[in-house]
Amino acid sequence: MIKGKKILVAEKDDATRELIVMRLHSRHHKVFEASKSSQVVRFLEREVIDLILLSSDMEPVNGKMLIQIIRSRSHLMAVPVIMITEEHKLTELMLGHEKGFDDFLVKPFSPLVLQLRVNLNIAKTMERVEANALTHLPGNHAIEKIVLKKIQANEKFSVLYIDVNNFKAFNDHYSFQKGDDVILQTARLLVSTSHAVAGDGECFIGHIGGDDFIVVLPVELEEVFARQFIDDFDRIIPTYYTRADRDAGFIRVENRRNKMENFPLMSCSVAGCTNLYRNYTSLREIAQDAAEVKSFLKTQPGSHYLQDRRSAPIKKLDDAVHILEPEIKPAKPKKRVDPLGQVLVSAGLLTEDELGQALKKHLETGQRLGQTLIAMDLISSQDIGKMLEKKLKVPYFSLKEWTPDPEAFHLFNREFIFHHRVVPIGVSEGSLRVAMCDPFNLKTLDTIERITGFRPVPYLALEDEFEQFFEALTPEPEPETRAQKVL
Repeated sequence: MIKGKKILVAEKDDATRELIVMRLHSRHHKVFEASKSSQVVRFLEREVIDLILLSSDMEPVNGKMLIQIIRSRSHLMAVPVIMITEEHKLTELMLGHEKGFDDFLVKPFSPLVLQLRVNLNIAKTMERVEANALTHLPGNHAIEKIVLKKIQANEKFSVLYIDVNNFKAFNDHYSFQKGDDVILQTARLLVSTSHAVAGDGECFIGHIGGDDFIVVLPVELEEVFARQFIDDFDRIIPTYYTRADRDAGFIRVENRRNKMENFPLMSCSVAGCTNLYRNYTSLREIAQDAAEVKSFLKTQPGSHYLQDRRSAPIKKLDDAVHILEPEIKPAKPKKRVDPLGQVLVSAGLLTEDELGQALKKHLETGQRLGQTLIAMDLISSQDIGKMLEKKLKVPYFSLKEWTPDPEAFHLFNREFIFHHRVVPIGVSEGSLRVAMCDPFNLKTLDTIERITGFRPVPYLALEDEFEQFFEALTPEPEPETRAQKVL
């Protein structure tokens, strides 16, 4: 009997959702509930899950769009999705089958049919997909498949191999359970870094096993991804040690020679390989090069990232010296925008320790970092908005208690607002003021100008205020507009 699985039930109808949850609880599954689409997205950002029961009638974003979001995340690619719908919507549902759901249930359905569908889909996935049992990230078979596909398509890509240094010592000292917590946190950090630096589906994250992970991503994102992951890892992972061990900077653990030894706090080695200058034919060849880079990195104290550049063309003598004797540089690459937490630390509004604790809680709960900081009474929403306005040189617009302007608001439908995280706030003299969670997203700004005919003027919107505003939107249908037809 299949039992004890983590199942997400996303259904807006309270009665239907309660019946499903009750039935699954009776079969000893761990069940999570969501009545709104925004709750689904937030939940899936922080939890590993075995099965999703998803209503086609979710609001404000429907099941079809949620499927696209789910399948764009590598840690969810193997998770079966059962769509829940009504009989008169079957034709529409079947036309959308290529969009990624695995099975469907027609309302009303019997408890036995529900249980049968759940068991069949979980069993089928367990047989066909090799995923890590702890993190649910794709395993070696899926990793090899995605890399081979890119090689055969002559696609240029990079591969990052991530290894946690001194993990065994931590595991021995603090227990296997604490070790599993660190592995899960590392997986969360990789997923959150992917969301922060890349678009949906651009980064593939796999779990080789133990404390070894892999990321397959576009070449231009390699260094930005590696640096941001290291920054967050070094800020959050020390919080798993006691205060005394953090202050000491090491733990005393018996080594393999049965002698007590000082082991530094955990750090990470990130080795990068790319096929820009070498024609790899298999994952094994990439792994061999990465292993040599990792061996060098492990001789260095702390966390470091290094790309294998031995096959790169040498343009000057300095390059040759760097390739033959790599120098580990702690300096970070230039970024378009500093992350929120670092901005607040630089401004003296947070300490590094407070930011580490907040980031840890942010990843565990799925709340936006701004929401977490406010909930921990570390800073106010207004402080965050004003600080980012000053730092980014973009005016901050508060969505709190704001009443939408109908003339502007009806230019976008809810799906566009949700997907692009943008809210139209006013029209004047051929321009459209828009509050955006990412006011530097040129692609979104171009799209807005193309579909509305207005020149967009971006304002900064905070993630937590956007979430609250979006959840408060009424589900009543809106009049169709020229922009909605395009969208």
